Amino acid sequence: MKLNLENSTLKQNDIYARDYQKKIKDIHQRLHSADHSAGTTWADYPENYDTKEFSKVQKLAKQIKSNSDALLVVGIGGSYLGAKAGIDMLVTKKTDVEIIFAGINFDYTDLAQKLDYLKDKDVTVNIVSKSGTTVEILSTLNIVERFMKNKYKNDYKSRMIFTTDKIKGYLRQRAIAEGIETLTVPDDMGGRYSVLSSVGMLPFVCAGLNAKQIMAGAYDAYKALCAETIEENPAYQYAVYRHLINKKLGKKVELFASFSPRMASFGAWLQQLFAESEGKDGKGLFVTPLTFSTDLHSVGQFIQQGTPVVAETFINVEKPLKDTNLSNIALDCPIKFLDGKSMSEINSAAFNGTLQAHKDAKVPIAIFSIDEINEYNFGYLVYFFELACGASGYLLGVNPFNQPGVEQYKSYMKELLKN
Repeated sequence: MKLNLENSTLKQNDIYARDYQKKIKDIHQRLHSADHSAGTTWADYPENYDTKEFSKVQKLAKQIKSNSDALLVVGIGGSYLGAKAGIDMLVTKKTDVEIIFAGINFDYTDLAQKLDYLKDKDVTVNIVSKSGTTVEILSTLNIVERFMKNKYKNDYKSRMIFTTDKIKGYLRQRAIAEGIETLTVPDDMGGRYSVLSSVGMLPFVCAGLNAKQIMAGAYDAYKALCAETIEENPAYQYAVYRHLINKKLGKKVELFASFSPRMASFGAWLQQLFAESEGKDGKGLFVTPLTFSTDLHSVGQFIQQGTPVVAETFINVEKPLKDTNLSNIALDCPIKFLDGKSMSEINSAAFNGTLQAHKDAKVPIAIFSIDEINEYNFGYLVYFFELACGASGYLLGVNPFNQPGVEQYKSYMKELLKN
């Protein structure tokens, strides 16, 4: 993976300034402290993850593959976004076990359609909630459990797995009391940082992905990004860049854009990762994902000539999974000049043309390039952005590992429903 800040509109001296060097050194020590109580278990997780838990995931996935057509994952926010990002990015063909996500809203029509689709299929259900108190999850569980009980009678609990806190919470206590299988969300690891744990790994392995390669990519990122100096650590360069475009250049919005639709759900995970980590105390960039060239036909005009509040982060995939050439284009067709060109060439030209147009509009741009989409690169990107996000949040002076605003809406909602 390569990070390119040449189009950031910032000078290298700005990013490597002495004041930032001192701040980053302190942040590095906080992120990699042996005390993870702040929420930093993810920071050394690629090296210290629970191998027994990892083996249990493999065993459960094997069992699910043997008796199920689908895995229904009930989770919201960090309990599903990372898993969906990996599956949408990496799965390229029909799998033995289809992964379906539910619990992501209160729209029963959406859930009813999914359950109707599953009525003639064999199903395993994975309920994901560390706290075990999330209203979306527990209300969905109530409905899904009725569906499973009707389908499998008294044997339905053998087809349920709770991924939750290892000791406390409603789901853990119920699992103990009723003999329901469990997986564990590690201590001091928030949902948006949990994709490499069992939260993401069970869906990944059931979908046929190579979990060992995902962890290998994350581990190599962990080792490559261990330096505490900005010059030697691209994740910290990116964190400082984000701080500067906000504080020095006055940008309010960061667009995560890719020219590969397979990256769209990864962008949604990035949106939660950064928005929930940084959006506190009136601070932070508003983050939103885009897929180009599709979204150039909706927001491209604003990016180039609208209110100058945006910066862009491109994730560029250099080698497509599939390609083909245009051929036999009629002489009078407006795209005759593309005859013999491959779709990847056209997509690359669209990327470079967009880059130039947005540079002309003085939009700050960061570019991540990966050679291709695969499990290793997914794991690498996940760890890179987690580290960059933790550092970026601390640079803002906020706690990047809590979400008090989210808890507030839940409190109001519960109060309204109780009354």
